[in-house]
Amino acid sequence: MTELSNRAEQIAAHLVGHATGTKAIPYDTNGRQSAVDFLLDWPDGRLGALEVTLIVEAESIAWQGLASKEGWLWPAATSWEFRTSRVNFPYKQTRRVALRAVELCDQWSVDSPAELPAEVLADEQGLIQFLADNIGNLRRTHFRPGIRLYQSTRAEFMDAAAQDFGQVVESWHQQPHMGSHIEKLKKDPAVSERHLFLVAVDEALPARYFTDDFNAPSVVPKGFSGVDAIWVWSNFWHRYLRCQDKTWTWMPFPHIER
Repeated sequence: MTELSNRAEQIAAHLVGHATGTKAIPYDTNGRQSAVDFLLDWPDGRLGALEVTLIVEAESIAWQGLASKEGWLWPAATSWEFRTSRVNFPYKQTRRVALRAVELCDQWSVDSPAELPAEVLADEQGLIQFLADNIGNLRRTHFRPGIRLYQSTRAEFMDAAAQDFGQVVESWHQQPHMGSHIEKLKKDPAVSERHLFLVAVDEALPARYFTDDFNAPSVVPKGFSGVDAIWVWSNFWHRYLRCQDKTWTWMPFPHIER
């Protein structure tokens, strides 16, 4: 399991457990094959099943898992950001080149590798290739030290996206891994409710849905028969969605006791 997937499961268990009044018990453990991620334990003895999956561009899941493990931050003495221009890229090689680029930029007091003197670049074949391949944009910022990592952005007309978020969720049913997650939920007859939690990374969302500034959907997504509740959350949302009994509802985050 990648660090990104592990974090998604922890978030899902916390939110669903709070909303349903259950205790989420890890179940895909101890060598269990094709088991759901969590069992939901109600105080009255009923059991439910919770399966969690990432909605992500398939090609990017490997590098995002590595980035998540580092907290989406590469070490540097000064403040920078790196935004990839691709869905996928060679993570370790790019990291190494970016760290060298920052070292040189600080030495020559410039704000991007493209501004380095030609005679400096001539001795840095890795950096030359990085610039030629247009792997991403590395630029100086004015925040805390380190190189912050960002996913690629997509140019998109706001009106080009589905007008109802339920249509977006319905399109996710076509992702190659979705069928296996649904089947895991459906195969256990001992549970009374089956819950599917979808964690959408930024790149998988149309631009109009990057934040939660939209009304609860009205379209109930097709293709999820046998699933009692669909939950959705994304990184820049300050609440999360639940679709149950053919109704979408915005759910507030649990209150944190201080």
